[in-house]
Amino acid sequence: MVSQKQWDRVQGYIQLGIEEGAELLVGGEGRPRGLDRGWFAQPTVFTGVNNDMRIAREEIFGPVLCVIPYDDEEEAITIANDTSYGLQAYVESADVAHARQVAERLESGRVVINGAPHEPLAPFGGFKQSGIGREGGPEGLLPYLELKTVHLPRVPKNLRG
Repeated sequence: MVSQKQWDRVQGYIQLGIEEGAELLVGGEGRPRGLDRGWFAQPTVFTGVNNDMRIAREEIFGPVLCVIPYDDEEEAITIANDTSYGLQAYVESADVAHARQVAERLESGRVVINGAPHEPLAPFGGFKQSGIGREGGPEGLLPYLELKTVHLPRVPKNLRG
């Protein structure tokens, strides 16, 4: 983690997940074994999570994964979109064309399909409470532009030069 403050925040979310009744599959509170200094957090995976839990609804910004089961694709999309945030989403599928269709339905500023690499020249920004506007790419320059429209009088054809 970047600081003790962020480390403490992530530790608080891990403790909250346990209190909310999520099952700790791996990881947990504290530093990884063998690291007694620094702001290292254990990679943590929770199962038995539902979308009513804070660990599923809030941005933790740490190595914490919440696994939420679903019965079909429609339910998965509903769960994914049932959030106040929308910075980045991930879709994994053997059928890339179908994954693109799913990605179009996700309310997220960026969707990564099958672990695609980061593209630094692509616009970046979120939906909902994850932000308005974009950084990078041509879309990132739009806030700095001032458009001007010039209206000319209609000139009869016989007077045009």
